[in-house]
Amino acid sequence: MGATPAPGGVQGGPAASSPGTATSSPGAGSSVKAFPPPSFAAVHARTAKPEDGTWTPLPEGAAGGPPVLARTTVHPHTIKPHVYVHVIAVDLRRVGLHLVAGTLEPEAKEIPAERRPGLVPAADQTDLIAVFNGGFMARHGKYGMRVGADVFLPPRPDACTVALYQDGAQDGAVRIGVWSEIEASAPRMTAFRQTPPCLVSDGALHPNIEDATRPRRWSAAENGEVEIRRSALGIDASGQVLFYGSGEWITAKDLATAMKAAGAVDAAQLDINYSYTKFLFYGRPAPGDPLQVVSTLIQDTKHTKRGYVASAAERDFFYLKRRATAGTGASK
Repeated sequence: MGATPAPGGVQGGPAASSPGTATSSPGAGSSVKAFPPPSFAAVHARTAKPEDGTWTPLPEGAAGGPPVLARTTVHPHTIKPHVYVHVIAVDLRRVGLHLVAGTLEPEAKEIPAERRPGLVPAADQTDLIAVFNGGFMARHGKYGMRVGADVFLPPRPDACTVALYQDGAQDGAVRIGVWSEIEASAPRMTAFRQTPPCLVSDGALHPNIEDATRPRRWSAAENGEVEIRRSALGIDASGQVLFYGSGEWITAKDLATAMKAAGAVDAAQLDINYSYTKFLFYGRPAPGDPLQVVSTLIQDTKHTKRGYVASAAERDFFYLKRRATAGTGASK
């Protein structure tokens, strides 16, 4: 949270490979038969663009390997065509999700600096695909966070929670839900990050998301504006596809609508505003080059070329890395 958002940009990211098609539609308890997910209908015909609902596979650096990321766009507003959300789908069978504390956020004076370096671990940088933003600063809601045994802030019972689990031999399995409903699985969590109330739960938008008197549940810019850049993380019904969404001039309702349309049955809002929302793709532009940001989901994204891998981040963040072997995500 922080600065008033700047005008948005056009969609970024690595150059796309030829679009693929999915052979089945995931349902509750089902397994994903193919990736990317199935295409979906535009939310509103009046504001839709041709690319809405079509997943474009993205190359992510693995030579000759099948795509593990795909991208689409949703225009979720009924009458405003400039309101958009770009969504990245992630195949959790082949990609692990990880959480890192920043050097300053969340605030936790009792945790020494060496246990919060604000960097992707060196051992994971070889297989790094992308980095994206975490949640609010501690002073904005005191939403809980734990990484391993380090509790930066205790969990709030009412908060939406992105929980990471050890899934057999695989790490990075994900569950999203209200803490009070998933607390029983806490001993199996390797990390968690809390957020404002869930945007989407069990396939339904939050009941108060259209309540004009309570929009600040999901916060606003410093000037009170609620149509701003926002970000979210969601999971599909199979637990095998993760969704990251971000867009410009969107309300919490717009973001929730877009995440649900893309296939998320549970979704949490992450950070907001221009300075703090980012999805960064990593690679080496030429052999021998250092690992660096090669593109961004939204073109107008504040970042540094070697941030998160050489320059430490003050705020917490998530990163995606290729799994060593195929695995499955955790379903609900």
